[in-house]
Amino acid sequence: MDFEQLRAFYTLAQTKNFTKAAEILHLVQSTVTMRIKQLEDKVGKPLFIRDKRSVEITQAGLTLLPYAERILKLANEALHEVASLQPYEDYLSIGSLNSIWTAILEPILREYHCRYPQIAISTKTGHSSDVIQYLLDNVIQLGIVYVPPSLPNFEVIPSWEDEIVLVCKPGDSVTAATHVDAKELRHLPLLYVNWGPPFDEWIRQTLPRSYVPNLHLDKAELAIDLVKDGLGASLLTRSTVKAELEAGTLREIKIVGNQPPKRSAYIVLPKDKKNKPSVEKWLSLMNEFGYST
Repeated sequence: MDFEQLRAFYTLAQTKNFTKAAEILHLVQSTVTMRIKQLEDKVGKPLFIRDKRSVEITQAGLTLLPYAERILKLANEALHEVASLQPYEDYLSIGSLNSIWTAILEPILREYHCRYPQIAISTKTGHSSDVIQYLLDNVIQLGIVYVPPSLPNFEVIPSWEDEIVLVCKPGDSVTAATHVDAKELRHLPLLYVNWGPPFDEWIRQTLPRSYVPNLHLDKAELAIDLVKDGLGASLLTRSTVKAELEAGTLREIKIVGNQPPKRSAYIVLPKDKKNKPSVEKWLSLMNEFGYST
């Protein structure tokens, strides 16, 4: 498909206005209209319903929209990667979760940048499923995730295991105990972060089916801040709270009984990228920091 037609289609789908789309694309309105008509002729279906007052996307347009978005995104990423090679010798793009970047990868990234200034680096952040999609779309060359995919032509390398620990604010009277039985977690003011399988299976086995957390968070850093504010306790990975435990701004409560499972992290990369010099250097540096590659 023609990129300019897709760009006109995507912009019109966002604005639902031919005049605004033309302004964004720096085109005359008739050119936008022509490109939409040419694309509709190719797909064999109308992509928009037009009248004098509004423009609405059709079901065919809604079906095409995510593909158009990915194609345009990939084109921009490809141009960015090619452009980044000047004046650099090589290029490396890595994707991972926010909690992994903050707790594990940031010092590795800093050392890599200082040690190999001739290599351009870019980072992407998302959930494990986002990182896998970045790999499939060739947006990144290497991903580090908690949920391993099963994909042909990709290598999945177990790298490290991370404990899940219960933490609270030091001196917090609500969570003054030094130990707690896993089954009693339901009685704590728990700031709940779901660490995915097999953690969610452990929660189902440990707590009553009727248990619903009062505060359900999707970001570990937010949970840490709220625990520090004395709002309750939270189950977090040890790497995420390592600095706070060492500084004494958080306190660990030992869990007895049914222990939470460890969180396994995996390096995922296309098999044909493992011998790429920039990737080899990253994997070697992770080894130096004590992580299996």
